[in-house]
Amino acid sequence: MADLTTDYLGLTLPSPLVVASSALSNRLENLEAAEGHGAGAVVLRSLFEEQLEATNTELEEAAARHADSSPEARTYFPPQRVGPHEYLSLVERAKKALDIPVIASLNCCAPGSWTGYAREIASAGADALEVNLYAVEADPEVSGAEVERRYLEVVRELRAAVKIPLAVKLSPYFTALAHVARQLELAGAQGLVLFNRFLQPDLSLDRLAPISVMSLSAPGEALLPLRWMGLLHGRTKAHLAASTGVYDAPGALKQILAGAQVVQLASALVKNGVPHLGKVLQGMEEWLDRQGHSSLAEVRGTLSQKQISDPGAFERAQYVHLILSQNV
Repeated sequence: MADLTTDYLGLTLPSPLVVASSALSNRLENLEAAEGHGAGAVVLRSLFEEQLEATNTELEEAAARHADSSPEARTYFPPQRVGPHEYLSLVERAKKALDIPVIASLNCCAPGSWTGYAREIASAGADALEVNLYAVEADPEVSGAEVERRYLEVVRELRAAVKIPLAVKLSPYFTALAHVARQLELAGAQGLVLFNRFLQPDLSLDRLAPISVMSLSAPGEALLPLRWMGLLHGRTKAHLAASTGVYDAPGALKQILAGAQVVQLASALVKNGVPHLGKVLQGMEEWLDRQGHSSLAEVRGTLSQKQISDPGAFERAQYVHLILSQNV
């Protein structure tokens, strides 16, 4: 059988399949099942910037209330661990239960006092930290340059706060994504996860109000990270992780051939169950054996833009050719 061992963020993984941050990765029994079925690592469900800021505010308000009762109340006020206790507990319990790497996740959009919480995550035992830079910039006064500056500041602050490996999960909606990727690497990111998903609201004609819609990713959504995987491979030292739309072995293999170090799965496991990991891994091993390869390392990036004879397949030239060839 082919060797599926993979290096990601300086961590040795037994396989390239990683359980992505999702509702599934919020329960220890799911994480244990994922390891049993071949997951190489797990990313815990995200803790949101808003949760941490709210916790800070509650602590400050509580301190102020106690300060009214005694001039010495602020020094007497019992020290508390700032941030959701449950999340730190999940990190600790996961580390004790699993042999594969446990990656914590923070979802944020701006620098703030919450970044200090990353130290507590590292102290709880997380092997790495994935920061999901998620924001919909609707303010016409905010420029793209300002958004990028803010994101880079978040990464720099987190890099200064912790020594564990840092990956950044980012959006594809940048004018110059390759430049942003390079700047994130220089700011201290050792990995880039392509891409996060923006959940789109719908409108209710009965209630005349927006409604939240949660849907699983579709296989067609894998084409966007696949394209950028092929474009970025070899152009950044950061490890690349594919996320969104991967459901089976062919889908995972395509991402690795384009340059992915690992492939993250969420919707596929929600739909098919955690044991589906084993089927994907088996399919990958069988393909490698048929092709005569002894490891994933032999094929990683072989179909990236830097390796193929038709680099236009990843760029505009192929788009023009495809559109002009349609006979509709």
